[in-house]
Amino acid sequence: MEIIDVSGQQCPDPLKNVASVLANAPSGARFKIITDDYVCYMMLRRLMALNDVKILEADEGGPYTLVVEK
Repeated sequence: MEIIDVSGQQCPDPLKNVASVLANAPSGARFKIITDDYVCYMMLRRLMALNDVKILEADEGGPYTLVVEK
């Protein structure tokens, strides 16, 4: 599982970075996405929904994490 840490970045940069990685990933690839910004976390969740990427785990405890599968 690849880790994508976008902590310290402000939107929309994290969304662009994560979208780029997901676009180039094969089907079935899993990623752990980490951010320290709640708004960015919520936007990343929306990005997953729009791209039919499954959210396997979500932690809103801070830092915010998503484990996803393309």
